[in-house]
Amino acid sequence: MKHNYRIEVGKIIMEIVYIYVTFCPKCIRIRKWLKELSETHPEIVVKKYNIATNRQKGKEYKIKTIPTLIVGDVMLGGSIKKEDYDAALEKLLKNDKS
Repeated sequence: MKHNYRIEVGKIIMEIVYIYVTFCPKCIRIRKWLKELSETHPEIVVKKYNIATNRQKGKEYKIKTIPTLIVGDVMLGGSIKKEDYDAALEKLLKNDKS
């Protein structure tokens, strides 16, 4: 699996990949989390892909369930618990400081 870090002129760019479909109730909940994230951590890039219109990204990231969040090197899918998302986000933020 690809890690979601990019090096850009000596700086680590933190990324989260979000794979969803528009009619998914679980996806709506995650969109709220990502909106909050954009307000508190604008330095984190969130890449959003609707799997219904962008199947290639599903293959690229080897998606097995919807929704899927890839937070750094942690892949979360299906019924994602807020505490699991928070732990993955904390790990991503910690890696940025090391």
